Amino acid sequence: MAGLELRGLTKAFGGEPVVRAVDLDVADGELLALVGPSGSGKTTVLRMVAGLERPDRGEIRIGGRAVTALPPERRNVGMVFQSHALFPHKRIRDNIGYGLSARGRPRADSP
Repeated sequence: MAGLELRGLTKAFGGEPVVRAVDLDVADGELLALVGPSGSGKTTVLRMVAGLERPDRGEIRIGGRAVTALPPERRNVGMVFQSHALFPHKRIRDNIGYGLSARGRPRADSP
């Protein structure tokens, strides 16, 4: 079963295409790295998967379920931003475990 499926994912900003008809299958449990130069659309693809941006066209499926129209909080997707989007008063371990604690998961599930 595919963990993540992107079909024809397309996004433009101000008429300028940033992501053009991306098709991608990531198997459940598979590790994937998006690599490319600055401005190539990597972050935009990830923001669309997380629900932080809406695609102009295309479909996003997670675990076989269409999530393209779902808000971020209903997608069960986590994202760590490149910029300093950490809690400065927390240790690294606490920042990493924040998502689990916010979902009420036991401490034993934390890193």
